[in-house]
Amino acid sequence: MSDPILLEVVTPYKRVFGAQVAEVSFPTADKGYYGILPGHTPVMTPLGQGLISYVQDGEKHWLTVFGGFAEVGSDHVTILARTSETMDELDLDRAEGARQRALKVLKEAQTESDLTAAQAALDRSIIRIQAAGHPGGHGF
Repeated sequence: MSDPILLEVVTPYKRVFGAQVAEVSFPTADKGYYGILPGHTPVMTPLGQGLISYVQDGEKHWLTVFGGFAEVGSDHVTILARTSETMDELDLDRAEGARQRALKVLKEAQTESDLTAAQAALDRSIIRIQAAGHPGGHGF
């Protein structure tokens, strides 16, 4: 087995996750997803919205991420996220409710800022619903 990667995910409010993992994948703001294995070239990049996946003890797991920065070294990945959640923190009913509200606002929006805010809320709710649907999520 190759050397592990220390994955740390933190927000301004809490440490979301920290552990040794075999591999990591995360969304960047403008270059798609980065896949990270031990020995990766150091890089710092802005994060997009989506799912962080990681492999630990041979199993794939997911976290949500909504913006921030990632710092990658040869033996670590540090995610400084605006917001991030573990699968245990996700509430599928709440995410579905947010999706429905966002769809309603999109249909009724009168201004560009209403449209932008509703689209952002819809995007966040869809990411959360996708995360909850993964094995290792809540099994929905």
